[in-house]
Amino acid sequence: MPSAPPGKPAVLLDENPSLASGVAASRQPDKFARKYWDFLAVVLLVLVSLPVTWLSPKTVMVIPRPGLFDDHWDIDTVFRAAHGNWFGRDVAFVYGPLFEWLFSAPSRWAGLSLTAVYATYNTLLLWCTFFLGYFTLRLLLPEQPNWKRFLLLLLLCVFWAPWDGRTAYALFLFALFLRGWYAVRRGHVKPIVLGSGAALLCALAFLYSADTGVYGIAAYLISLAGVAMETGRAAKLWRQHFVALVSFAGVFVAFILAINALMANTLDFRFWRSSLALVSIHRWNEPSPMGGDETKRWLGSLVAGVIIFLVRRFVRGNSAETIAARPGFLLSAFAFAVLAMQSGLVRSDPMHMVFAVFCMVFFSAVVLFSFRSRSVSVAAAAAVIGCSFAFGLPTTMFRPSNVRYRLAQLRHATTECPAGFEKFSDVCYPAQFVARLDTADSYLDQHSKNDDSILIFPYQYMYGMTSGHNVAGGVLQSFLAGGPYLSQLDIAGLRKVAAPVGLYFPDGELSLRIDDVSNFTRTPEIWLWILSRYEAGPQLFPGVVALQRADDRASRVSMQSVSIGLAQRTYPITQRNAVVNLGAPSWPGGTDFLKLRLKVHYGILWNLRKPERLQLEIIRADGSHDMRTFVIEPNVVSEVWFYPWDESGLANYFDHDQDRWRTTPRSAITQLRLITTPFDWVSHQPDFISIESAEAVKINMIP
Repeated sequence: MPSAPPGKPAVLLDENPSLASGVAASRQPDKFARKYWDFLAVVLLVLVSLPVTWLSPKTVMVIPRPGLFDDHWDIDTVFRAAHGNWFGRDVAFVYGPLFEWLFSAPSRWAGLSLTAVYATYNTLLLWCTFFLGYFTLRLLLPEQPNWKRFLLLLLLCVFWAPWDGRTAYALFLFALFLRGWYAVRRGHVKPIVLGSGAALLCALAFLYSADTGVYGIAAYLISLAGVAMETGRAAKLWRQHFVALVSFAGVFVAFILAINALMANTLDFRFWRSSLALVSIHRWNEPSPMGGDETKRWLGSLVAGVIIFLVRRFVRGNSAETIAARPGFLLSAFAFAVLAMQSGLVRSDPMHMVFAVFCMVFFSAVVLFSFRSRSVSVAAAAAVIGCSFAFGLPTTMFRPSNVRYRLAQLRHATTECPAGFEKFSDVCYPAQFVARLDTADSYLDQHSKNDDSILIFPYQYMYGMTSGHNVAGGVLQSFLAGGPYLSQLDIAGLRKVAAPVGLYFPDGELSLRIDDVSNFTRTPEIWLWILSRYEAGPQLFPGVVALQRADDRASRVSMQSVSIGLAQRTYPITQRNAVVNLGAPSWPGGTDFLKLRLKVHYGILWNLRKPERLQLEIIRADGSHDMRTFVIEPNVVSEVWFYPWDESGLANYFDHDQDRWRTTPRSAITQLRLITTPFDWVSHQPDFISIESAEAVKINMIP
């Protein structure tokens, strides 16, 4: 946007009714082009991110490491959408139906295939990130020249932006709500219009993902707090704020009921319960350590943000002309960015750190680009460019290796599988992996009908698409079914469809432990339910057990629990690395599982950090010992199950012959110790651990 003439102050969009309506097109094309040429950044980004298979249709995708954890839910998401199975209605997941539609649409339009999934799953999500980023910059930097927004959008999207659109949508909502509150303050927008519109956008955010919805509501409230502190105590303005809040609450309740009706019926709140449950378990169910590089990235982003925001606060210039210089923006944007950084404290791997720091990076860059002085603008642009090249973490689409691959494919497309690979559904997989897919698909097809669902445990859901069947369950991938509510929701989904066959992947090469927690220990309720309804079929290949439904097992399988004599006791935790000696159990021979009922007490600050790593050391009479990692909801009495032997033996329990369940020697357990260790500097030390009971459990089956 051109600068104001000398002596005439620039005006903001919310100060001019003709501009407040948004990006109104000029009647003259040349003026329109001059005013909005920064949109070329979006066009360039879209062109660069076009799927290779669209540009070179004969290209075949070569997947050297198939079957990774994310591959399974990526492929299954597209297949579910193509068959009318939607997140939030048919299965609970961290994302919602709007995300599922955007994620799957290009693959469905191109004709459902694995090639289409791999090539296009993130296409629309990236494009949403580009468009939302552009509109957010137009909202926050309306008075700046086009070259600033053009350059900034390119830098943010290439070096910093997450791929899935959640954070971009939350940022857009924050900028829109902030502008809305300023517009209400000036009388250009009625409070009830702002409240109603915000309720609609937040409802859409929940349909995208539950955490996006939570951030959307937070953006509404935090932006209000910033503008209100800038406004002062004018009674009229406070009445307007109250009306906007009340209208938001009322309209949002109406949208809650409407979404209920869309998912099930008006008074069925299952969508909201499952969505919020998945959000709430994230902090304790998925903690991961923050490495040195991630610590530097997180702290560096925070420190840089503090410095940049403080400098802008004291070097304000004409703050009335610049949104990014206003106290309301500086306060609320910083608070919102710090809130977003919380996710990086919990799940601290490199990928999730991108999600955590993006808001702070985005707002800091906006502040740097908000200065009107030409010399300062050039210096700020140079600083942002340098930081992006030095510290930025490119998204998947723009990694140098990916760009080189795309360019190579455009010059010399890969049309045949390389040596050692075979084609499966137009995708080149390693030959051994293709053999596994063929064997599993043949078994599933022979023992199920076309419209049957199949059972998969724990997360290898791509076998659903390759065999043409939906995967049963109430929660997508059982490892997310943490806590009683989600566990029962998952079991209800399994019970509803009564899948005739399935595949069980014991922990090992083909079924990795997530964060070193056994898939059995993470969700024992799911495993035990499957055990009581399914028995092993023929051996397919090492690392997988074919399952067949056997309804009579539910009445034949029984469990017997015996106390192992450990005292009910509370153990104080006095240091970050602590060892709690539970004592010597009276371990009965022939038992199968160890079940502890315990509670780990944390202070309130764990909600701002993450719990410590919990492990059980199992010492046996033959001198062997194991360390078993587990997760547990803080401050809640929970049951934790362990299979205290070689976990590959869990597959034996699906055999119809009970004599083959316990084929390996089992030395008696002589000592149990609980060990608490911090994941990193963020981990919060528990105050004490209460042991309520300890039992040995034996499973029997009536012939």
